[in-house]
Amino acid sequence: MNKRRFLYLLILASSVTGIYAQEYSSSLIPDSLKSNAHCIIRDDNQELELRTLNSGIEREKTAITILDKEGESLSYLSIPYDKNSAVSIKQITLYDSNGKKIKNVKLSEVTDSPASNASELYSENRIKYYKPLNPNYPFTVVYEYEIDLKNIISLGCWRPFSYYYVSTQHSSLTFSYPSNVKINKKEINIHIKASESHSDNIVDTWELNNLKAIEPEPFGISLAERVPCVYLMPSVLIYDKYRGTADNWIDYGKWIYSLYQGRDEISDPEKIKISTMLNGIADTVDRIRTLYNYLQSNTRYVNISLGIGGFQPFDAKTVYETGYGDCKALTNYMHALLKIIGVRSYPAVVSSGNYKEAIFTDFPNFKQFDHVILCVPFKADTIWLECTDQKIPFGFLGDFTDDRDVLLLTEQGGKFAHTCKYGASENIRNCRSEFNIDSVGTATCSIRTYYHGLQYDNISDLLGSNYDDQKKWLYRNSDLPSLLIKSFSVEDFKRQHPLSKICESDISKNYCSFSGSYMLLSLNVLNAQKPVPRMLKQRLSDILIDRSSIDYDTMVYKIPKNYKYDSVPSGNSINSDFGSYSSSVSANEKEIIFIRKFTLLEGRYKPSSYKEFYDFMLSVSKADNIKIILTKKS
Repeated sequence: MNKRRFLYLLILASSVTGIYAQEYSSSLIPDSLKSNAHCIIRDDNQELELRTLNSGIEREKTAITILDKEGESLSYLSIPYDKNSAVSIKQITLYDSNGKKIKNVKLSEVTDSPASNASELYSENRIKYYKPLNPNYPFTVVYEYEIDLKNIISLGCWRPFSYYYVSTQHSSLTFSYPSNVKINKKEINIHIKASESHSDNIVDTWELNNLKAIEPEPFGISLAERVPCVYLMPSVLIYDKYRGTADNWIDYGKWIYSLYQGRDEISDPEKIKISTMLNGIADTVDRIRTLYNYLQSNTRYVNISLGIGGFQPFDAKTVYETGYGDCKALTNYMHALLKIIGVRSYPAVVSSGNYKEAIFTDFPNFKQFDHVILCVPFKADTIWLECTDQKIPFGFLGDFTDDRDVLLLTEQGGKFAHTCKYGASENIRNCRSEFNIDSVGTATCSIRTYYHGLQYDNISDLLGSNYDDQKKWLYRNSDLPSLLIKSFSVEDFKRQHPLSKICESDISKNYCSFSGSYMLLSLNVLNAQKPVPRMLKQRLSDILIDRSSIDYDTMVYKIPKNYKYDSVPSGNSINSDFGSYSSSVSANEKEIIFIRKFTLLEGRYKPSSYKEFYDFMLSVSKADNIKIILTKKS
């Protein structure tokens, strides 16, 4: 090769390298996408190819630019897999802020380890993981990999992003499947799709460009409701020998029910044990409660992820012998215990968590349900049992599974039901406190607080803690200045409508402040409502108050003998669509009494209502910030 041609090829190679380097330069990201973003998805292309009814391959190539430390975790590669999937990583490449390649990551730098956690006893799940080390911001990482899949029963869902503060330049999903295979699809917040039909397969493509980062908003809905999403679900379900259909929830429920069949038998020795335990207990509810207490005392929760274990429970005899199980196994075990005393019950699949996700009643899928509880239809009411918690009261669900649609697994198929809803009159915090104020502004406090319903649930971690941790919790959750807890007690009254009681004996130095010869007495330091954040930008999402509650407070202040008050402030009455507030102040020579009631009402409101909501909460906060001036007697 002559020298001139060699130089030409060298220049050409350098030019091509420069072009590809520019592709990932952070300077090419539009400023509109950088705004409020910690991370930019530059290019994400996902291909899902279904080769047969329940096997296929997933291909993924994604380029992500990390702008700062807050976005770094989104650069980590994490690919879960199990015996039904095989992962092949094609490339991992890092680029600097100018788009210049830093390195090609070696496969030996990718860890491959079990994906189990502390609550997981048996699992075949593994994870391939890579974390870029000591990056300089901004930087870009490109991942490309394939996952070979078999025993597919769920195709999941596709979202261009799943986190706040993430912008997307380009994202696409290409889904191809045999033309003789029926696939059910549901699109959320997206209506852009290209579809091609061929003689032997169908190809659907969804593509999105230039999606700006979403910020969380106070009292906002979940991110999942605000992001475009495509759900895919095969019509026919096949896993090993288990076959069913999922065109509707009835058929879906039949398939899940078939996984439970024959697994609810109790051994003869345990039947004798149960019979002895229930001897003399005639009332049916008391018998159910006794069996539930037996379950809680003799089992513990562990996660099981073996084969079809994600859907099929351990049989009841195994749970009895081992003393553990996951939510399916423990629920099935409780179902089996009730069966031997002639009480009907149904496992119910549910979407768990504080946020109440709306279930697609027209679209069966595996993505929306992640937990199992037990439904016990009983006369005019229904008893719901959470079988994985050893401490939760009988018949109480808490905010983990309350007030939401569930699917009962019955012999006739899936049937929708709704779990119990706890209203404002059930979710009560009621506090009476007495403060003896001395002449230097120190308060000796006696506080007695009762928690009902979901307000009880809010302090469940405290109820299950030891003495030292309870004391730390009380310090951490108190607004009393210079607090010293002299003594306290915590009582837990476990019942279907649970109640807890906390009594404290405290000293609060500097409870009162001074301005010259005046002593300033705040009438509500203990439970003052804080204002919600002001919206500095246009509100985009609905306002969500997910549960109703009522707070009652009575605060009695015994003032120093050598002090008096000149005037008593008037109370307040505030009403709105979001709730209400009322307060009163009364006084005599020896004491001042402040009484308040604050009600917050569940509801979903339009974004344009936020100013009204903000004003309501600010008015409540100002009403709680009430003070009386005390002066020395002459």
